[in-house]
Amino acid sequence: MNRLFGAAKAQPKASGPAPSLTDASGRIDSRVSDLDVKIQKCDADIRRYMTTGSGSQQKQLAMQTMKRKKMYEQQRDQILATQFNIDMLAGAQEQAELTAMTVEAMGAGTKDLRQRFAAMGGAVDIEGMMDDMADLHDEMSEINEALATSYTVPQGFDEGAFEAEFSALEEEMALEKLIGAGPAASAMPDYLAAPPAATAATPAAAGPASS
Repeated sequence: MNRLFGAAKAQPKASGPAPSLTDASGRIDSRVSDLDVKIQKCDADIRRYMTTGSGSQQKQLAMQTMKRKKMYEQQRDQILATQFNIDMLAGAQEQAELTAMTVEAMGAGTKDLRQRFAAMGGAVDIEGMMDDMADLHDEMSEINEALATSYTVPQGFDEGAFEAEFSALEEEMALEKLIGAGPAASAMPDYLAAPPAATAATPAAAGPASS
């Protein structure tokens, strides 16, 4: 059967989780640092070759080192361009996460606000509640007014007559005060008058005693 249909293809092994953009940027930084070290070493080698002699062999070594340095520089520039793209993508990803979080928070806030408005009953119910409060206030005012009514005046007495009499008395007292003819001071009450002084009894003149 294997010769007729061929062997089944092996399933690719499941790979681990894909590296994040932060991990990729970190590895690129490490690679760029390594290339910088190599470029600096090439500069040192070139100077060393050029200072140790002027022969063809020294020149050839210096030229090869220059080519190697140029290769390292090109690799570094390519990697830096890649890192720039990764950093831009990481920034866009972070912005997308912030946007998604903001939208989710706004959705939850809107849902909560709708529930609160539903619990309050809406504008119509609020207006009805305010009308009920106004009616209760009016009823309380009427109750307080009824409680403040005076029922101590016996039936048949005219409040207006008492008011007129009080006003006339006020005018009379003001007029007396103005002309200086106020009412005479009342006499001292009887119960405050001093009792009459008792007259001492005059003893009868005794005649001369008989001898």
